[in-house]
Amino acid sequence: MTADPLRDRDRDQDGERDRNRDRNRLVEAAAEAAEGVPGVAFLRPGVVDLLRTRVADRAPRLATGPGPRTQGVRVSRDSTTGTWHIDLRLVLHRGHRALDVTRAVHTATLAATRAEPSVSVRVTVTGVV
Repeated sequence: MTADPLRDRDRDQDGERDRNRDRNRLVEAAAEAAEGVPGVAFLRPGVVDLLRTRVADRAPRLATGPGPRTQGVRVSRDSTTGTWHIDLRLVLHRGHRALDVTRAVHTATLAATRAEPSVSVRVTVTGVV
């Protein structure tokens, strides 16, 4: 039996599409969960998100390109364990305790992503308004 490089490439592309779809679903679920927690003013983009946005604003738009990125949420997957890592950066409303809000965001995000078997969530407060 001989290996078919085209079939292998197609299988790899399908796997990458599935991972991207899962990643986008997790990003949206995490963002929605975090924004629904009392005390969260907004999700805050990191420096990389800000730079990426500036570059994207200058680049021509592709009709079939990926959807809009949710800033303030990063999702990655550990290739060895399969664990999804969700990193949320947010700004709080004044008068709310950071510890209480971060715990609530953590819990809400885990609940929103419970369809995935292994998810870790890190919440970082970057400011207060």
